[in-house]
Amino acid sequence: MTITSKWEAAKILRGEAENIRRHGLTNAFNLSFNCVQAQVLRTEKCEGCLLGDYVREAYAQEAFPCQFIEPDAWERIDADAGLRERIAARFEQIAEELETSAQAEESVCGR
Repeated sequence: MTITSKWEAAKILRGEAENIRRHGLTNAFNLSFNCVQAQVLRTEKCEGCLLGDYVREAYAQEAFPCQFIEPDAWERIDADAGLRERIAARFEQIAEELETSAQAEESVCGR
């Protein structure tokens, strides 16, 4: 699935945040994929990412370093309940930024 609108990406990230809060990081690939899709729609890709400490040094400069987090690191991430909450909050922040941007674009186009 390709996410093409900021509204759609925001909705998916809000759902992902809720899932993380309820169930932890049960699907790490889905988590990082949804976040990457949202970052593509933003200009400041991956700024403020909370997962940087879990990316091996060799991949730290990649465009989307979370794609290189290994399974054992995802287990450590999921074990940290505080980090899960911060990731969920970050997803909601990104969703809000996307919604604000989409609304601003619509108001400019709607004039």
